[in-house]
Amino acid sequence: MFLYSYRISLRLMLPLLLGSILMARPAYSIPTTLKEGQQLIGKICADYGIEFCAYVPQEDKADAKKPLKLTATERQILTRLVEQQEALERRGRDLDRRETQLQALQEDVQRQIVQLERIQLDIEQSIETKKAQDIEQLEKAVSFYTRMDPAAAALSIANLDQKTAVNILMRMKD
Repeated sequence: MFLYSYRISLRLMLPLLLGSILMARPAYSIPTTLKEGQQLIGKICADYGIEFCAYVPQEDKADAKKPLKLTATERQILTRLVEQQEALERRGRDLDRRETQLQALQEDVQRQIVQLERIQLDIEQSIETKKAQDIEQLEKAVSFYTRMDPAAAALSIANLDQKTAVNILMRMKD
């Protein structure tokens, strides 16, 4: 029973739908011949994607079956256009490939920059640590020479390199 009522409603709905579409149009655009009606319904069906009732003009069907008659010049132009299109597509693929390579190189350079910045930071920290150790050793040497007998300290300092000796003597108090 449900299927039967559905069929009836579909049979009634299609003409009602088409009738309402036709009535909604201005009077001057309502088709007056059967061919115009077919074209109108076909265009409406084509607009809504209904393939079984879509209108295809007869001229289009005839044109689709006819082979193109081209002159030699037109063939040459078409051949050249196809070659140019293929060349442009090859160039586009080549440019895409190069762009990908450049992006990979750019990412590699960025990674190397980050790595070099880390290394630079490590070196700077090592230098600071070394300076602190040198100052600490210098302070220990100053303390050592300060506790020594002045004559023995003078002989011992005389054997050191000039820069170290100057640094020790500058830090020693009377």
